[in-house]
Amino acid sequence: MTQIMNLLNLAPEIQEAILFLTRVEQGGDPMTERELREVVGVEDWVEQERIWS
Repeated sequence: MTQIMNLLNLAPEIQEAILFLTRVEQGGDPMTERELREVVGVEDWVEQERIWS
């Protein structure tokens, strides 16, 4: 639950990018919550966006 709630701390642009990822019909997801932890662990939105890109 904590990991999911931490996603609310993401910069709005990153949240939007995640929401609009293309639907996966087959195979694995292109990104997992575990991979986002590095970005979520940073409070500064500018730094988050640097890591995200």
